[in-house]
Amino acid sequence: MIRLCNRTCWKQALQKPLAGVVFCLFSVGATAQPLELVSLKDGERHARIEYLDTEIIQTLENGIMVQTGGVEEWPNITFRALEKPWDLRGRFTVQVDLTNAGSSPVNIGIRLDNPYENKEDAPQHAQGFEILDPAETRTVSIRLSSEDWIFEKPLELVGMRRAPGIELMNLAEIDRISVFVGNASGPQTFIVSNIRAEGSVKKVDGSGFLPFVDQYGQYKHADWKGKIHSDADLAAARKAEAADFIKVPGIGNLGKFGGWKDGPKRDATGFFRVEKVDGKWWFIDPEGLLFWSNGPTCMDSNFGYTGIQDREHYFENLPADDSPLGQFYGRSTWAPHGFYADKIPFKMQKTYKANLYRKYGKNWNEAFIDVAHKRLKSWGMNTVANWAEPDLYKKQRTPYVANFFIRDNRTLEGSNGYWSKFHDVFDPSFRGSIRKNLADRKQECSDPWCIGFYVDNEMSWGGDGMSLALETLACPADQPAKIEFLRDLKAKYKSITQLNAAWGAEHASWTALGESTDAPDIARAGEDLKQFYMKTADTYFSIVKNELKTAAPNHLYLGCRFAWVNDAVAISASRYCDVVSYNKYNHSIRSLRLPYFIDRPMIIGEYHFGATDRGHFHPGLREADTQEERADKFKRYITSALDNPQMVGVHWFQYVDEHIAGRADEENYNVGLVDICDTPYPEMVEAMRSTGEKLYEYRGEMPGERQ
Repeated sequence: MIRLCNRTCWKQALQKPLAGVVFCLFSVGATAQPLELVSLKDGERHARIEYLDTEIIQTLENGIMVQTGGVEEWPNITFRALEKPWDLRGRFTVQVDLTNAGSSPVNIGIRLDNPYENKEDAPQHAQGFEILDPAETRTVSIRLSSEDWIFEKPLELVGMRRAPGIELMNLAEIDRISVFVGNASGPQTFIVSNIRAEGSVKKVDGSGFLPFVDQYGQYKHADWKGKIHSDADLAAARKAEAADFIKVPGIGNLGKFGGWKDGPKRDATGFFRVEKVDGKWWFIDPEGLLFWSNGPTCMDSNFGYTGIQDREHYFENLPADDSPLGQFYGRSTWAPHGFYADKIPFKMQKTYKANLYRKYGKNWNEAFIDVAHKRLKSWGMNTVANWAEPDLYKKQRTPYVANFFIRDNRTLEGSNGYWSKFHDVFDPSFRGSIRKNLADRKQECSDPWCIGFYVDNEMSWGGDGMSLALETLACPADQPAKIEFLRDLKAKYKSITQLNAAWGAEHASWTALGESTDAPDIARAGEDLKQFYMKTADTYFSIVKNELKTAAPNHLYLGCRFAWVNDAVAISASRYCDVVSYNKYNHSIRSLRLPYFIDRPMIIGEYHFGATDRGHFHPGLREADTQEERADKFKRYITSALDNPQMVGVHWFQYVDEHIAGRADEENYNVGLVDICDTPYPEMVEAMRSTGEKLYEYRGEMPGERQ
């Protein structure tokens, strides 16, 4: 619930405009009664049911028990409107209660669709999902608008993953409501109940809404405790936090590197390593102390920026180019998706840096670095996680992870990755790029404060264990990966005639196969596709490991931070990585395991929770209703990780909020431990401290000791 003025202001504004009041709204929250969308009781169906690799195995008093067949990648049960589409205009959310009735975790969600005939032509949709542990019940909710109010006449607001005052899809025609299971490795059983629309939204006049971003990068039309209204507020916040550091400097049971001083002692090697102790995996720090990694990513003042080009009217009091704050304008050359993708380079404002200058003065960067290390220690954290400013982590005050992307190498021309095309790991430039990156990181390669290296991030590995092989076949004939694939096929089949017989193909020659970019019959070529996929994965991980261990023999290989992954590549990673990394935006990772229960340590490279109660329009990938709930979800996530014997750490994404007007790819999430004005969220500080104080004791307890 957001209040943009008090009741008196609202009543007066209805009578006549107040001087200085340009946009006024009082939102009273969700007051409408829940609307049942689908009755799940026998004889009272409100919808036509369609099944994809699913069946109803039991009708319960207030729901249905559904079982998937374990065949399709995305099995679902879909409820179709009977006579005309659902009209959900004026509603705020659609919710469904889901229970995991199986014996393993299930990735389950709900999706809304507008009418369409073919999935390939599907128009707007909205979806939300969770990972549920066995016997866990959770309400999955989908927002229908960015706020609990919308503009009477929509404004054209661009460059944001979620903009204020808009409906997120065509709510007048909701034709399908689907409950789906994602990436199921076998049959799953779940219970569906209480599919309903909740809450209401208010229509408001959008005149006077622009500009909506104040001079500090905050939402102009709302107020909240801790909001910055002047440079004097920044100075007061700086003074208050300095006093807080004196009061709470840190946790006392930690060694030099943040390891557990009172815990079991292991062999000290002078560098970080991993070891299994009493059935649980741990990092061992350079002093031989047990170490569990906990810290934020993106500790770099370059974050917290936004594009202003062609959107200048969004912002209030932009500094002149020749003013002291004008130094914080720049040109961005990164925009993989969204409004700025075709406008590179575009003008941006580094708003977080500008606020650091306002807060700390001309030596703002030195103050930023000093305060960042003090915060981690005071908050009970012990790691500078991925994408940190080198000047910050090289101070040797807090352990850190290093990282690099493999770039300037040949990629698979037939691939279509989310962030970029996939590497051609068989081209010599792949190994050469790794060597160049490591040559540029000589300090990290010898620094005992460096835990290890992440290499790459959220690569598009595909979900079927064949995608990279298919993308290789879609490449031109001179692609090194394709040449390697054909070499393997020639060794196996001896002649093109034998391959044609096996694949059901009609290639005139090996040369013709090399020149073809058509996909084969997957059912007949599948085994060959899977073998080359596995060879590609093994080649990727083995080359990275070999080069890393040559340049930094005492440092750990922390993997590639899986977001989209399948069993085949996870198995390959477990062979070569010292620690297998996942970016997991779930509520719990207690049951996260490697395929077939491979016993290797794992680390979470990214997770977060966000809320929209303090000026943000998008909560991020996992939503909380308030900052208090956000802090509670953080504590629950950490606890679930500590309960997982394979987990050696979790890294929060990210240190500072994304700008409310969106970064270059339009993300505008409330995910920071500090806001755009460098003010820590007090609820998160309390949660981090309370978790950090007992983290090692909790992790170190033997099974059965917890009550």
